[in-house]
Amino acid sequence: MSVPFYRYPFKTAQQDNEIEKFRASYAENQRCCNYIMDSETGLYAKAYKDYCVDSDGAYTKSLIKEFGLERLMYIYSSTVRRNMNDRRITDEIKDWAKNFNIGVRDESSCRDFDLYTINPGIVDILAKKAIEEYRGLQLFDQSHCEEKLGDLKGKVLVLSARRLKEEYWSPENQLWYATGGFGCHEGLTGIAVYSTCLYDGEETRWNRGDFIGIIKDECMPDWAKEKLRLLKGEQQSANQENELNLS
Repeated sequence: MSVPFYRYPFKTAQQDNEIEKFRASYAENQRCCNYIMDSETGLYAKAYKDYCVDSDGAYTKSLIKEFGLERLMYIYSSTVRRNMNDRRITDEIKDWAKNFNIGVRDESSCRDFDLYTINPGIVDILAKKAIEEYRGLQLFDQSHCEEKLGDLKGKVLVLSARRLKEEYWSPENQLWYATGGFGCHEGLTGIAVYSTCLYDGEETRWNRGDFIGIIKDECMPDWAKEKLRLLKGEQQSANQENELNLS
C-alpha cells in the first residue's frame, strides 16, 4: 500500500493543511474501485469462477496488499450504503456499513466510490471476506473493556484502532498506561491523557475520547501484565528517588 488512506473530510484537511494527502487518498480510492471493476484486474476476471467468489481469499489478500484493508472496507461500505434497499445484501453487512463510517471517516465523498458494475450480492460476499481479515487482526474492542470509563490515571486503556494508522493495527499498539492529564479525571474540562504504550514504552498525549475503555483484567495478555509490573516498579523507584532528593 503506497498511498495511506485519509479518513477525514476535506474540511479537516483544509484546517490541518493536509489537502494533498486528502487528494492523493481520494484518487487512490477511485483507482481501487476501477481496479476491482476492470476487465483485466477486476473481480470477474481474477476471482469469479463457477459462481464462486474469491473462494480461497487470494484476491482479497491481493487487494489488501495493493490498496490497504481500511480503504477496501471503506469502498465496500460506501457501495453497500448506496444499495441499502437491495435484498441481495444481508442485514448484517448493511448494519456494518452504516456503523463503519461513523466518526472520523469522510462521509461527504463516500457517494463517489461505488462498485456499480459488481453484483450487490457479490459485494456482500467481498465485504464479509474483508471483515474476516480485519477480525483476524484480533484487535481489542468494547467487549474487552469495563462498562464505565471513570477516572483513568493508573489504568490500562484500550486505544481505538481508528486512531492508529493501518500499519500499526495490532493489539500490542492499543494498550496504554495512563499517567496523568486533565482528561484522566471524569467531569473536568480538559481532554489530554498522557500515557505510555505498554508494548514499546512510547510516551505521548492522547485525548480522552481516543480510548474505548479500560481493559478488563481477564482480557489483558500475560505480556502486558509483565510490562505493567515493570513500569509500575520503575515509577515507584523514581518516586522514592525524588523523595530522597527532596528530604
